[in-house]
Amino acid sequence: MVELRGARALVTGAAGGLGQYISRALASEGANVAVSDLPGTDLDALCEELRASGVEAQPVAVDLTDAAERERLVRDAEQAIGSLDVLVNNAGLEFGGSFTQTTREELEAIATVNLLAVMDLTRLVLPGMLERGRGHVVNLASLAGKAPVPYLASYAATKHGVVGFTHSMRGEYANEPVSFSAICPTFISRVGMYGRLEGEVGEPPFGLRTLPPERVGEAAVKAIREDRAEVIVHRGPIRPLMALYAVAPRAATRLLNNRRSREFAERFSRARGRL
Repeated sequence: MVELRGARALVTGAAGGLGQYISRALASEGANVAVSDLPGTDLDALCEELRASGVEAQPVAVDLTDAAERERLVRDAEQAIGSLDVLVNNAGLEFGGSFTQTTREELEAIATVNLLAVMDLTRLVLPGMLERGRGHVVNLASLAGKAPVPYLASYAATKHGVVGFTHSMRGEYANEPVSFSAICPTFISRVGMYGRLEGEVGEPPFGLRTLPPERVGEAAVKAIREDRAEVIVHRGPIRPLMALYAVAPRAATRLLNNRRSREFAERFSRARGRL
């Protein structure tokens, strides 16, 4: 387990959405944080807020679609706050709606940011963690990485990949002093893919009620403290349905793709102008 007080963490996609809440949760536990996002985004205000917790916080702007920029991110983050104990791969893209409206450029972008960058950043920080004998990588996946989701095919594909990568890395490094966790949130209010449109599309179907973004920050801390392979951020039991999907995918897909769920997915896609 990584002791968070005094630890050094890098959080990608920190300028808005879930990243800022994860950064706050880590800082509240005493972790020093390097926060990263695209060039031109405002990271200074978040850093000032985090420093008020008594920790060090430094901004590092980077474009994760560029391999050289990913290398620079790790180098600059370690120069700013020291050798990394925690990596939180949070940055992500989503292109929902009918799959036939998805462009090749969008497919390449979402695969690069949501999956390739996750693997590459892990590859870059892992040797140092192994050498120092401590480290934890937290990967932001989604409930869409655990089940089929209509009108989010490319997003779900990348998040299934993140979940598979995380569990495979836990298996490969099970006897080493580093670990890996996947965070799988349901619909999150106020920020992110759903939060930006919740006033327009309304509540998700029963059983998929929204949660505040603070819960995702708490989940990231829990994953590190308890060395959890996976934390599903969801209100109420959901694992039985996930188990059904594992053993009977056809039946689970039919159950998940009920009328109310499909109507909500279509409403959500229309709100984004992609149906």
